[in-house]
Amino acid sequence: MTSSDSEALAALCQFARLASHADLVMAMEVEDGGRATWAAAAPALPSSSFNLARSGLFEHAWTGDAVDAAGFRLPTAVIHALEGLPARLLYVPAPSHGAPLSGLLLLWRNQPAPVGLTGQMSLLAKSVARLLSARREAARQLIVRNQFLDLFDSVPAGIVLIDGDGVGAAVNEHAAALLGCTAGNHRAADLTGPMRALRQRCDNHTELELAYSAQMNNDQFAATLNWTLGERTFEVDTHPVRGNGAHGRIWLFTDVTADLLMAAELRRLASSDPLTGVPNRRHFEECSAQIIAAREANGRAVAVLMVDVDHFKKINDTYGHPAGDEVLKVVARRCRDALRQRDLFARFGGEEFIALLAASAVDEIPAAAERLRSAVAADPILVGGDRISVSVSVGGAIGEALPGGDQRLLEDLIARADEALYEAKSSGRNRVRMAALHAEPVDP
Repeated sequence: MTSSDSEALAALCQFARLASHADLVMAMEVEDGGRATWAAAAPALPSSSFNLARSGLFEHAWTGDAVDAAGFRLPTAVIHALEGLPARLLYVPAPSHGAPLSGLLLLWRNQPAPVGLTGQMSLLAKSVARLLSARREAARQLIVRNQFLDLFDSVPAGIVLIDGDGVGAAVNEHAAALLGCTAGNHRAADLTGPMRALRQRCDNHTELELAYSAQMNNDQFAATLNWTLGERTFEVDTHPVRGNGAHGRIWLFTDVTADLLMAAELRRLASSDPLTGVPNRRHFEECSAQIIAAREANGRAVAVLMVDVDHFKKINDTYGHPAGDEVLKVVARRCRDALRQRDLFARFGGEEFIALLAASAVDEIPAAAERLRSAVAADPILVGGDRISVSVSVGGAIGEALPGGDQRLLEDLIARADEALYEAKSSGRNRVRMAALHAEPVDP
């Protein structure tokens, strides 16, 4: 309810009091169950709530004349406001929206009510009803607005809300922190610069500029894009309010950094061996197809190295399985460090590992296999107080990834490398054997 409406309702009560010589006039908002609040009074009174369900006011057939108050049961709050028991009273029903029992209550303590004037009080009913309805609607809108503002400021996301006329805007605390401005109301034009500056700071600003510039003259567009700011990523959803650009536009900035990190960690766990941390067999098989396809494009060599820890059962039996686990971890790390970053290395199962290498020359592969073997055997592995000497046997196979070549190249390489590994172990372990391209395994 506006202040002018409040003043009008108070003035109406004062007019009714003077015209009827009543001691107290109350404009009351009364809900269906009899719950009442006086909205204005003459003389002025602080607002209060009470219940009129058992007062008898709503069962009486009012004709516009004051009646003896003895037949009614008024609540204590009304009697206190009158500063005594009433002798006569008059109720002028003025049903308002949502409060159908509302009306104007006139009370006289001693002097009789002037019959001619009280009969005219019903003429005020429409004005009272209109003003009470306005008061109730204003209260409802205030509640809704307060709820909206509470939500606007408390949600864990940045919000920029542009008015439908494109002139005004509102920014909550989270968005203000991102944009470097104050929270609250702004001119929409004043936010253009901070929004553009924020996009320019993004690692993917070129992608964002292309996406948004394509929608420059479309006030109905909706888009959800990630804005990457260093280590933080915000999912930015923008769309017309209630699906219509005429109602305004909303920008929602949700920090999804933790979600993305969690998703990445889940992907890593799904593709990694939980003991050694290197990729697992599933990941190897998925990625090797991509590597071979890339080599097929230019007809380059690829190779598979099968790596097996020598006498691993003896290590477990001598030092225990926890020590064996530590040995596998160190072997995996040393192998990974001995290979190039682009080489694919994974745990194939048990104490066996596998590597897929791409090379510009065939003679690079045996040298890489030997580096890997010597890296493992170079130093004993310390587990607790034990120094465990560890070595690996390596079997390798090389193939040409030719365009349109055999689709089973990887299977063939693994099979040939496994045969070469068997030869390495059979001939004394701690050595490398390379399968010939079309012959028996040979020394590197």
